Amino acid sequence: MISFYAEEKYDITICNYNYSPEGILHPDRIMQEYDFLYMLQGQWEIIEDEVSYELHEGELLILEPGRHHYSRKKCTPHMRNMYLHCLPLNLSDVCSDNVITVSKLTDCRKAPRVSRIFQDIIETYWKPLDPYRRLRLESLFSLLLIEIAGCRSSSDYYDPLVNDLQTLFISNTERFFHLEELAARYETSSRTLGSRFKKVTGSSIYQYQLTQKLNMIHELLPQNPERGLRDIALSFGFYDEFQMSRLYKRQFGFPPSRGRY
Repeated sequence: MISFYAEEKYDITICNYNYSPEGILHPDRIMQEYDFLYMLQGQWEIIEDEVSYELHEGELLILEPGRHHYSRKKCTPHMRNMYLHCLPLNLSDVCSDNVITVSKLTDCRKAPRVSRIFQDIIETYWKPLDPYRRLRLESLFSLLLIEIAGCRSSSDYYDPLVNDLQTLFISNTERFFHLEELAARYETSSRTLGSRFKKVTGSSIYQYQLTQKLNMIHELLPQNPERGLRDIALSFGFYDEFQMSRLYKRQFGFPPSRGRY
């Protein structure tokens, strides 16, 4: 395991895509930087201080500063990866209690955000005229670490279909989606869809939407004390303010009128 300090600033010294049509050896070197490698295609065995790591598609390896890195054999032909090198800054000023812990080798196949953020970092790095480039890189790198750390606890529960549904619900709060409608949209059976959703969230699709909407309303009410309950109810897909109020009281133990204060 490797620990990174959340308050620390990390300077990305280089990053890019790497492609080898014939296969290459990993450079034999000892660096003073972290080396992040994300395999997009192919396989590559990389050794760090005589410990061998077999890197496959969708996996990310972090090589540490001050350690000897090399490979005994070439990667597979047409290997493609993303890489970045980074240096920690201002280590003496950080709070040691706030730490992001990641694995040296992480399977990211069920966490597509890792790949997308890595791509964003490379794109940002190669836009030197962007006035917010350094700030973007710092923010993206912090987000990358969080997503990598999350792979350890959430990879067994990640389902791309469920993730799409959660995004759909958040971006369309004005309506309720029915199980049959969603099954048709994603070309699967209602039973399969409901089972996959409950396995990840612990809730039915309807109950998940209802709880989320009521939580959103609970946060909205004190911010909009003059807004009518009927308008709020309709904007979240309820029949009227009476249905919303009844369900709101069931969840929170008091009516929406009290939630305004």
